[in-house]
Amino acid sequence: MTEPLNLLRQHGFSELACQFAAFIDRKEQGEHPVISLTAGLLTEAMAQGHVCLNLAHLPETLQAMADLLPGSIEDWQAALKAGKSVGEPGEYKPLILTDEGLLYLYRYWLDERDVADAIRQRLHQVEDLDVFQLNKDLADWHNPVEGIDWQKVAVAIALSWHIAVISGGPGTGKTTIVLKILQCLSKQSDDLRIGLAAPTGKAAARLQQSISREQNLEVKTLHRLLGITEHNEQGRYNAERTLPLDVLIIDEASMIDISLMAKLMRAMPQKARLILLGDSQQLASVESGAVLANLSEGEQGHFSDEFMIQFHALNMEKYQPSSLSRGDGQSASHILTDSFVRLQHSYRFDKDSLIGQLASQVNTGHSDNAIHLLQAQPESTWLPPDEQSLLNTVSKGYQTFIDAVENEARPQQILQAFDEFRVLAALKQGPQSVTSVNRMMTRLLAQRGWRTAQTYYPGRPIMITQNDYRQQLFNGDIGVILRDEQGQLKACFYFGEELRWVGLNRLPAHETVFAMTVHKSQGSEFDAISILLPDEISPILNRELLYTAITRARKTLSILATEQVLRHTIQTRHQRESGLKNQLEK
Repeated sequence: MTEPLNLLRQHGFSELACQFAAFIDRKEQGEHPVISLTAGLLTEAMAQGHVCLNLAHLPETLQAMADLLPGSIEDWQAALKAGKSVGEPGEYKPLILTDEGLLYLYRYWLDERDVADAIRQRLHQVEDLDVFQLNKDLADWHNPVEGIDWQKVAVAIALSWHIAVISGGPGTGKTTIVLKILQCLSKQSDDLRIGLAAPTGKAAARLQQSISREQNLEVKTLHRLLGITEHNEQGRYNAERTLPLDVLIIDEASMIDISLMAKLMRAMPQKARLILLGDSQQLASVESGAVLANLSEGEQGHFSDEFMIQFHALNMEKYQPSSLSRGDGQSASHILTDSFVRLQHSYRFDKDSLIGQLASQVNTGHSDNAIHLLQAQPESTWLPPDEQSLLNTVSKGYQTFIDAVENEARPQQILQAFDEFRVLAALKQGPQSVTSVNRMMTRLLAQRGWRTAQTYYPGRPIMITQNDYRQQLFNGDIGVILRDEQGQLKACFYFGEELRWVGLNRLPAHETVFAMTVHKSQGSEFDAISILLPDEISPILNRELLYTAITRARKTLSILATEQVLRHTIQTRHQRESGLKNQLEK
């Protein structure tokens, strides 16, 4: 396969893409180079988060290869079907090609099919629901908002359907909804086996803190719930040995990839209820797929007359769904009639809030409006991404923290001061990146007399990068190196109302964290943030990334970016190719 392999390497494809193309070429005995070339394209697309390769819409990063492929989709499909490596849905072949022109690895096609089947099986109401009690609970819940109370709608669908999908941005009350769901479930039955989970240790810990005062339930990561380890990738629970649960509530569901969702769905008992909560507009999972975004695509929610009559406490008689960038055909939320809701009201940002307004304009791709909003703010809100602007921003942002460390304030005060501000960068490496900010701060502190040349020094902030269940430290947890009461240098973490000291020799993998990537910031909140974008356009830049960064801020934000890069970021969407919507409609 000399020619296709050379072509892939000339275009900078990864070694994995090249090797998989070579593997397919060996199976085809060199007779179908188009199949080998397409296999390389599919591998590269999956590395970018796509579940499949859409022959009709190549990702922008792969457009340079278009001239090397058959001229029409029909010719391309015919060329793929001519070999023995490509099969139709249901066949056991390395590659699966659907009638819609979606090409999958067999495993990903199977994952998507199993997720769609499991969702369809749950599209029915709970049989033994006490509707009178639930209506009473909803009516007794005093939560004054104008118009329809979408939190109440979310609780109603969560209790009445075997699957509920609840999508909402920051401050729309998802944690409140979880607490209310748990309270209402307890009124329905006192012997339900309820599970709580989240995709990451950090997200699980945050949910645990939110519910611990009112509920005696343990929140687990999905991997821990399923028994997935490095030695058992399939987990302890599966279709033969299902989870001992009647209800499973999952927070931060936007971070669940298609393979993890498939493992979860296979392990769910057929009669168990699944409740997914998250922000479908945020960045999706690091791995392939964007399940919550697929399920949330389309309108804000469709509800049958029967649902609105049944739950009269919701006062939905005059509800008319409005379209949200509706695509062709029936949307996933239409399929999820009575079991999908998009939360509308922000309890954190009012209509005059810069953060709320900017997030909305970015989310809808209105770059002109976003630029005008920023231009109307003080100069410190939008800055060029040069070194001097960055230095001024980080030194000012961390000044309270620096003072607290130098004045030897109490550990709790130091940790709280550090969490007031954070730099969120799009890139991990490069001139405007996490690494460059961490180096800048290290130099700045060295000039003030801090012993930053040492691996561990008082005031060094660290972020855990690997889960450690024994220490109860999870990927994304943040602490500061400080001296304890005995003068010993240790890592200090602040969880809820509790300080936790960890010996330096017991720390799992970690890194300095004056700055963190936007991906790593998911699930976190800070009083003030500075968003750092590179001064050159990068494939990683898109509105989902910027929206996620903006909505990490509680009070204030600043953006360091050129106008060209900022516009490009707002106008660029990263829509992951998936056939989940098609599978649900079958």
